[in-house]
Amino acid sequence: MTLERGNAFTPVASATMIWPWGASVVGGSVAGALSFLMNFGLAGIPGAVTTGIFFFALIGGVGGVLRKKADRRGRRWAATYPFRYAAAPALLGGGATAIVSYVASVISSFAIFSGLFGALFAGLGAGLVLWVIIGIVAMVAGDKN
Repeated sequence: MTLERGNAFTPVASATMIWPWGASVVGGSVAGALSFLMNFGLAGIPGAVTTGIFFFALIGGVGGVLRKKADRRGRRWAATYPFRYAAAPALLGGGATAIVSYVASVISSFAIFSGLFGALFAGLGAGLVLWVIIGIVAMVAGDKN
């Protein structure tokens, strides 16, 4: 698969080829655990999970661009199309945040419709923040050679 020719699955392939999986899992786990310890109790579990997901996607997206051991074609593609590259981690982080937020609101208060809209806005907000941060880092620090 060549990333330079613009295949249909290029953003997903680029994001997964250069994604530092170990650092992402460790960073997301640590962030989620610290968030849970700060909000101790059953009510803090959904917040801790969404914090862990957010930092998993953030560390993976940014680390993929900054890591020198990643595939050179993937890094070059991410530097050439920074906001396309940032879309895959943003969709992952925003979608997972929306799902966890919706499940937590339904379980806690049985708010099916209001919980849906709140979860959608939470997911859109998290995805937008991830997209902007990762896109700017890929644009500024990306390897364009």
